[in-house]
This record gives sequence, C-alpha cells and structure tokens, in this order.
Amino acid sequence: MNFYDYKEKYFKFLENGRQRCKGIRLAIDAALETQDIDNALRLYYEFISEDNFESDSFQAIIIFPEYLALFEKYPEYQDHHVRNLMWAFKWVAGSSADFYQIPLQQISDIYSQYESYCTKYHYNKRSLYRNMWNDMLNQGIASFPLSQSITDCHKKMNQYPKDGLSEPESGEIDDLVKYLLFVKNDIEAALDTAEPIFSGRQSCNVVPHYTYTNFAKYYFENGDIESARFFAEKALRIINRDFGGTESMGRYKGMCISVFAFCNIRKSLKFFKGQIRHYYTNQCGLDNFYFYRGAYHLFMQLEKSGEDCVSLNFPLRDDDIYSESGKYAVSQLKEYFFEKTKYIADRFDERNHNSHFNYILTKEYQFNE
Repeated sequence: MNFYDYKEKYFKFLENGRQRCKGIRLAIDAALETQDIDNALRLYYEFISEDNFESDSFQAIIIFPEYLALFEKYPEYQDHHVRNLMWAFKWVAGSSADFYQIPLQQISDIYSQYESYCTKYHYNKRSLYRNMWNDMLNQGIASFPLSQSITDCHKKMNQYPKDGLSEPESGEIDDLVKYLLFVKNDIEAALDTAEPIFSGRQSCNVVPHYTYTNFAKYYFENGDIESARFFAEKALRIINRDFGGTESMGRYKGMCISVFAFCNIRKSLKFFKGQIRHYYTNQCGLDNFYFYRGAYHLFMQLEKSGEDCVSLNFPLRDDDIYSESGKYAVSQLKEYFFEKTKYIADRFDERNHNSHFNYILTKEYQFNE
C-alpha cells in the first residue's frame, strides 16, 4: 500500500480532529504490522499535524516519542523524513507548556532534546527561542532554560536567520506584533508592523485572526473596549468561518467571548452556545482557561444586566449542573464557570510557581456602559 491507499481506507472521509486522528492511528498500526516503515513515519507526521491544527495537541505530545523512536530505529529512512520530524518536534515543544499536566522539568527536557536535534540535523535555534519566549509570555514564567528573560530570549531568537523551521512571513510578523504589544507595550509600533496583515498582503491559515485577537486582547486589557470590539469583530468572522466547528483555537474564541460580554452580550452568548460542546473533550489547559474565563465574563455580565435564566444545550449529562429542561440560572452558570477556570488557574500556577493565571482570572474590568 502507498500513503494514499492508507488514507483512502482509514481516514480520508472522517471529520477533522479527533475522528480523523483515530483513523490515522489505525493506519499507523496497520503500517507497523506489515513493517511498512516509510509509510508509518509519514502517517505519524500526519497524525501530529492533524492533532496540532485541528484538535488540542495532547495526543500529538503523547504519540511523539513513538514517532521519534521509530525514526531513530531505521536510519535508512531518516534523510527522507527528517524535515517532517523536525516540524513535529517544533510543534510538540511549542505546545507542551499549554498542558498543566506536563511538569516543568519534562518541558525543559523536551526543549533540551529539541535543541540537540536542531544541532544534529543542521537547523538553527531560531524556532527554539521563538517557542520559549512565547511560552514564557503565555505562562508568566520569568525565565526558562537557556534564557534569562523574555527580552533575552527574543534577542537570541533574532541572532539566527530564518531557516527551514521558521514561520511563514505572516507568522513572523504576527510574532513581532505580539512581542511589541505584550512585552514592549508599544501599540504604535505594533499597528505599523501589522500593516501587511491588515492590508491582506500577508496571511496564512491562522493569520490574520491571531493578529486581530491579539489586538483585541491588548485593548481589552488596557480598558479600551471599543477598539477591542473592532478587532474582535474581525477575528470572530474568520474564526466562525474556519474554526467554528472545531475544538481548536479555544484561547482565541474565549477572548472574543470576553470582549463581546462587555459590549455585545447577545453576540457573546450566541457564539458561546455554538462552541460549548467542543470544550468538554479539549484537554488543553491554556485553551480551556481562556474559553471558560470568557464564559465566566459572559454570565457575570448577564447577571449584572438582570438576566435570571438562559437556555443552554449542556453537553455533559453526568455533570452536577446538568438540567433536563435545558434551563439554567445565570448566577449558577457564573459560579460554575468561575470554578472551572479557577481550577485550571490553580493547576498552572502550582506548576509554574507563580500566580499568573489567578491574576488574569480575578482581574476586574470597569468599562463604560
């Protein structure tokens, strides 16, 4: 069988995300059973790519050691598969900190191993430091292995030229925009830098919606709800179109729910209702933190507006909050989603030895009506 035979038989017609990953897993097992190593390696990469872009990345992290072990066992296939392996390594290294289940020491070990493979296969450390400063920013970690600070890490990244593991140009621009917004706090420079994205000259499968959401987040955190709304509107249109039916992009969806909770509560509620079913299978703590925080903001604002009850198609019948009638007290939902978000915040802060996530959760927002 060639790769396309495996695809046709096991996963071509399956829904993107978990179902497709299950089909690819079956294809991997079939290839391994017949010692079809070349296609097994290709299918491992297909699985990790699918889980990274269409799901929550957790299964990709779990399966990666199998992939790496098979790659190392058969050196005769390495030249053909090294590019795929390194991209998969980059994705796994870049997402491992998003799961509070993974200890800091394990994350450090993944980065150290990734660094050694970059050296082994003649890639530079640009992507390594890129992932590190993003993790430090997302997790509120002051320092990380190989680096003393976010600024130091970003500086080290820029000492290396772009190579085969670098982001596309739109991703490079988006990264710089994020650094200017959340590290340098330079909104004017960020707006200027983002112009190729705003004009449509630079884009990829996740940019511009990443960029729009980051601007929405920046303005939201700085108390400018109208500017936050402007960028959230742009982000939400793209998210609905491209990722509305998937469990991925939870942190960006959650940010939009938070913004609209304070300026267009009906839009916030409608979007939340369309997304809630995806976030009881998603295992990514970072995604779920922002999604549940958005829900908490939504029901807090509904309660403030005098709303007592909402209809909701709650996905888990065995959850304590579940109601057969589909009717829920707004105050009950507000407390429920606060507790879910608080649980994740506590897990991250305990692992990271800081209070970063609890600070984000408990921050109060005082916007004009």
